[in-house]
Amino acid sequence: MKSLASLIACFCAAATLNCCTSGFYHVQTAIRFRYPSVDLFGTYASQWTVDDVRQIVDFSRNRPDIKKPIDQIEVERPEHASVKSGNPQNQGDPLTTFEVRKQNGRWIIINGSVNTGPAIITS
Repeated sequence: MKSLASLIACFCAAATLNCCTSGFYHVQTAIRFRYPSVDLFGTYASQWTVDDVRQIVDFSRNRPDIKKPIDQIEVERPEHASVKSGNPQNQGDPLTTFEVRKQNGRWIIINGSVNTGPAIITS
């Protein structure tokens, strides 16, 4: 009985520490769980939230000129990112690239930045 109480106490302590964790690792973990196929990287990627990624995924869903799914988001500046989509597996598979920026708290596609063409895969 004493070992069960010790086990429960250890579990509660671990859960408390885990719940109180915040910052980069917590947000990045939440993004990875919600969007496991999206590779989020770049200098300012640690500042992104699940909602930032959700906005990009949601508005790309409604655009027939953007291949699905979103594969990579490179966060170059706090209010700007480059996006790749289409999940090309072989040389020549279609790939879409576009640029986004944050305006008034919402991510939008930069006009004229959507390009679709064949992927060039290097190993």
